[in-house]
Amino acid sequence: MKIFINGKELSVILENETNAYEILKPIESWCNSNDFLINKVIIDNKEMQPYIDEEYETIPIENIQKIEVEALSQAEYSLYSIMSIAEYIEKVLNTDSVSSKDIEDLKDGMYWVLDSIPRTIFLFNMSLESYGIIHILKMLEVKLEKFNNASDNIDKFNEFFNNEFKPFLSEKMLPTMYIVIEEAKINTIFLFAGNITSSNALYKVGSLPKFLPLILDILDSIVNKLQSGNDKEAFIYAEKFSRIVSYAFSILSNVASIYSIDYSQISLNSVTLTDAINDFNEMMNNVLDAFANEDYISIADLLEYEIKERIENIMNYIPLVEEHIEKLNV
Repeated sequence: MKIFINGKELSVILENETNAYEILKPIESWCNSNDFLINKVIIDNKEMQPYIDEEYETIPIENIQKIEVEALSQAEYSLYSIMSIAEYIEKVLNTDSVSSKDIEDLKDGMYWVLDSIPRTIFLFNMSLESYGIIHILKMLEVKLEKFNNASDNIDKFNEFFNNEFKPFLSEKMLPTMYIVIEEAKINTIFLFAGNITSSNALYKVGSLPKFLPLILDILDSIVNKLQSGNDKEAFIYAEKFSRIVSYAFSILSNVASIYSIDYSQISLNSVTLTDAINDFNEMMNNVLDAFANEDYISIADLLEYEIKERIENIMNYIPLVEEHIEKLNV
């Protein structure tokens, strides 16, 4: 039997385990103690519910070939929750009209939005005062009251839905959610980079590449702002990019400290990881110089063609770092 967490096979020696529960419960306990949540469990290509309960006791290990577990940090889970809220709002905005049977589902969905936003904001240590979130939520409460009053008459409801409710979602709520998501991306990496121990260091450094899309999203935003002449917002996104890269690289730094790893001893294509990081830092200094000189064309080019390539290159070293740690743990 093979066991994988986030695509990485575990080196596990089974002893007296007789069923899937006895295998997965210790994994769940490890996840909980390291601020991770099991998001998905797949046993022999069949997706199970992610809560490890008595159901798993009915699955004997002799019938299992492969167990796959997807684990998310609490911050990642919260980020995906915020993103799912925005996706739901987008889905509502793409609805042209509502039938009588759809009203209850729509109402439940919007109350889910109202209840979920404060919880996810809290998990990111963000304030409801930030970006006018509390004001948006109060406005949503008012809209939902009107929603309830109009729901008895389908024609009246659709008039309210298209003329008042959807404009509120598109002009007020969704733009705010997009801003919150951008900040949440940064906080996700910040929270993930914290509390690195010998127990979770291998998992955390191995998870770095999955944050690459978040990092590149911020980078692309800077380039787009510069190319559209929005220099002020480009500065804001540049500061965010600097923070998010700093948090990501702090994982490498902390892991090196925990395991006394010398990154000059880890090479890819005859270039050490130390040299790759120094090369990135040198190029970032060129970006800062270009910002100081207000050379926005050079900034966009450096970010799009030089910085992006160097970040992707550093991520290619991560499997080598994992391999190095695994050898130390043998």
